[in-house]
Amino acid sequence: MDAGEHLDLENRRRVFVRVRSHPGEHLRELQRALEMPMGLLNHHLNYLEERGIISSRMDRYYKRYYPSEMGAREKTYLSALRQERPRSIVLHLVLNPGSSHRALLENFGLSPSTLSFYLRDLEAKGVVIRERSGRESLYSVGPVDEVVRILITHRPSFLDTVVDRFLEVWFEKKGT
Repeated sequence: MDAGEHLDLENRRRVFVRVRSHPGEHLRELQRALEMPMGLLNHHLNYLEERGIISSRMDRYYKRYYPSEMGAREKTYLSALRQERPRSIVLHLVLNPGSSHRALLENFGLSPSTLSFYLRDLEAKGVVIRERSGRESLYSVGPVDEVVRILITHRPSFLDTVVDRFLEVWFEKKGT
């Protein structure tokens, strides 16, 4: 059976279209966007996942949903970029590579432990690289081109003026 046969029901098709257009959203985000009862949404997500049409991954406290054909790295990067604060940190680091912990604290106004928590998570996901310079840690985005490609590809799904402004600045810097 092809995927089309599994998408005959309108609600199931709506769920699939939402997952495809907003990969990495978690259950509650999908539920709010689709305005669908939780039990019905869970039923359709499980149905689509059991048939390999979509896949899911646990991201700390959230189960995030993706089209099955999406690669593992893109899923990992999207899981980081779906969260507002980590996304802001990543965008800042793309434009300001080699930022120190102190500079990030000043920019974001977070407590040192909260910032460290986000940076460790981003580092574990391979999005951020930490380099030591004496006693100081400097942070940069590892796969800059890949992160920017993901932001461009999935721009409409972020609904975030920060992403829009970032991409404007990025294109100005690149001269395109």
